[in-house]
Amino acid sequence: MIIFYCLLFTTFSHLTTQEWISSLNPITFSRRAVETLLKHGGYAIISAGRNPAIMTDLYLTDSMIEQRTAKLIDDIQDAYVYSSVIGSYDGGIEQSFLLILHNESPKSELQELIQLGEKYNQDSIIYVKKSTPPVQKMVYTTGDYRGRHVRGTGYEKSQPNMTDNFSRIQLCSNGTFEFMLNFNFKYMYRNKIPFRTDQLVDYHRKNQEANKHKCQN
Repeated sequence: MIIFYCLLFTTFSHLTTQEWISSLNPITFSRRAVETLLKHGGYAIISAGRNPAIMTDLYLTDSMIEQRTAKLIDDIQDAYVYSSVIGSYDGGIEQSFLLILHNESPKSELQELIQLGEKYNQDSIIYVKKSTPPVQKMVYTTGDYRGRHVRGTGYEKSQPNMTDNFSRIQLCSNGTFEFMLNFNFKYMYRNKIPFRTDQLVDYHRKNQEANKHKCQN
């Protein structure tokens, strides 16, 4: 029997014991808890889904993706309190995980998450350090842009025209909450240095075309 815990508030910190963290997973959130996380940061989003920028990865079978996702769950089960999320990334639907960060050693924690992204061949991960206001980072973990990132602030709640790059999380009220994080793809960061580019807009357009082509075949 799987027990689902409902996180009503995001007031706790210093998650220390692996046993305690593992016993909470997977967790469900109240709407208030989700909105608090999005407003103040302290979370990451990661997946083991298909990478649309790598053709051999994009055409992995469903069984292979399920096995890879199970391995990712094993990696995060004892390290982070997490909730499952259905996400759309450049037109591809995937299972993702929203992790509550420990916020004690942000640099090392970010590096650990980047390594997970690399391990599971992900195009990118999302990392949002706890701060006011939080700065959202989409960090590329494979390919030509590996190690670089884009930034953004704020999010949009579900809209009728929201068809891509959104996340849907199950709430403990049996409802769902959909949101889309804002990112500025016109500026890419190498470490802390931004430079203007049109490359990323074209890069994600090609990802969308690859996902569309896969769906048509």
